[in-house]
Amino acid sequence: MLGPLPDGRAVEHESWRAINRAAVAKMVSELAYEEAFQPAPLDRHETRWELRLASGVTYRFDAMRRIWGQLTVRPESLVRLAEGRELPVDDAVAFLADARETLRISPPTFCTYARELYNTLMADARILAARTDLSAGDLAALPDTELQRLLDGHPKAPASKGRLGWGLQDFAAYAPEFGGTIRLFWLAAARDRCRLSLAPDVGEESLLAAALDETEIERLKAACAEAGVSFRTHLLLPVHPWQWQGMLAAQFASEVAAGRLVPLGAFGDPFVPQQSLRTLANTRRADALHVKLPITILNTSAWRGVPGKYMDVGPVFSRWLAGCARHDPALQPLRVLEEVAGAFYPHPHYEHVPDAPYQFCEMLGVIWRESPDAHLSDGRRPMMMGALPQRDASGRPIVSALIARSGLGHAEWLDRLFGAVAVPLYHFMCRYGVGFIAHGQNVTVILDGAIPVGVAIKDFQGDADLVDQAFPELETLPEHVRKTLKRRPPAHLLQHLQTGQFASVLRFLSEALADHDGLDETVFYATLAGRLRRYQAEHPELSERFALFDLFRPKVPRIAINRVRFAIGYGDAGERPLPDLGTDLDNPLHIAETAHSSRATARSLLSGASL
Repeated sequence: MLGPLPDGRAVEHESWRAINRAAVAKMVSELAYEEAFQPAPLDRHETRWELRLASGVTYRFDAMRRIWGQLTVRPESLVRLAEGRELPVDDAVAFLADARETLRISPPTFCTYARELYNTLMADARILAARTDLSAGDLAALPDTELQRLLDGHPKAPASKGRLGWGLQDFAAYAPEFGGTIRLFWLAAARDRCRLSLAPDVGEESLLAAALDETEIERLKAACAEAGVSFRTHLLLPVHPWQWQGMLAAQFASEVAAGRLVPLGAFGDPFVPQQSLRTLANTRRADALHVKLPITILNTSAWRGVPGKYMDVGPVFSRWLAGCARHDPALQPLRVLEEVAGAFYPHPHYEHVPDAPYQFCEMLGVIWRESPDAHLSDGRRPMMMGALPQRDASGRPIVSALIARSGLGHAEWLDRLFGAVAVPLYHFMCRYGVGFIAHGQNVTVILDGAIPVGVAIKDFQGDADLVDQAFPELETLPEHVRKTLKRRPPAHLLQHLQTGQFASVLRFLSEALADHDGLDETVFYATLAGRLRRYQAEHPELSERFALFDLFRPKVPRIAINRVRFAIGYGDAGERPLPDLGTDLDNPLHIAETAHSSRATARSLLSGASL
């Protein structure tokens, strides 16, 4: 359990050892995948491995090489060899210290990264305890908002719950794994200082109604009246309660003193944080709007604010995307979670400092976004795609339980999944020149019972780019939106899909199914390749675009996120850190197609010989 316990301990000893072993296994796997170091096989079957570090310490472990090149490391097999002694591994920060010279981590970066790692381990201990008695089938049956609090988190980042700026009480109050609820804190904000953007059919009253019932609305309005707030001069903004007490009360004190910001207190329905921490879902009304709020803490390599530069275009852009999805038959499985409104209040001084660190310019704002539970027909439900590879205590992934429950075979279930997710994402790129960073939190699978039938996508402010070429289909997008969004070359948009979806989600999904169900990863990616090829055959008019966005090239970029943090440290910067590139990877789609073609040729030759 996570406490503290009566004697001050934060976690139980055995669970602490288990989560540390798992963290070391993840670090070895991902850092080797990023080419930060190179473990060497100790046998010709490549089942036992050795990692020699510049510190003189050696780690040995059992692992299997996967189709993407990463090693699936068995945590219980890890041992540390130093000074003639061999000991089991149970300290993730000790491993990082042993590897520090090899990874070229400076002392300040090491200490801050260790803080992130310790916070992650503390959160993981809580999750492990909450998940202990739940099977993969139990997890698969949970509502999406409940399931999200039991997930391991970012599969590529060992320090996935760093949350620098929070202490134990903040974790308990605001972290999803504790299962608590949050009431929004409300400010009245001067309209002449605040940038508000609304979809044409959305009013401020409807935004209030999505978070407060009639009684709470009356209480909030009474608080406004008592504070002398006029709705002619001020609008009502929700903020995260930690953000108010941790940042805004001091950083915007001059605005409060001048009456341009008026703190009103906590009102409304209870909300729960999603995996991303700053997106909150209404627990009383699952179909009510979600709110995305800044929390100025460092988590998974970035400060979790809300930038103002996209606020004016959010509702227009997401409405345009939704219109494309409604009217294009190839996008019928896809639903855009529209950002129906956004508001941003700039800091009176930081905003005007050129190249100011971005976290100081993203402290006060809100995005209102459609819930994935809204507008679903009976029997259908959402599941964050990043949940599919999540394993239970026996190692069974949620995806395995869903496939078994569906009554379909692995290949048929996966074909449904790829048709619902990969094909619409690829079509949006090829037809409209829009590329989404489709990682596991941004993509929600829509299930009909246990069968994938659709996908919901979100986060278009900074996580969606436009092609830098003249696509006629983009001409219907309003000019001010096109000027605000980043224009990227085709290879960059393609990398969003290959890395954001394939290497960051499917890589772990195919690994989990191979590890537990024994599904050959070549079959997994041959199924994906086959589904994409069928889509291409159905749209010959896009043949030039398919050549432009070629998913089947022999090599794909290798993106490294952890090496970047080690290299740049934690200094302030005007932009979020960008990933690094390693040597190119062998493309699993190309591998699978080649293997499938070879097998088909062999069968044809054998058939001819038998005649």
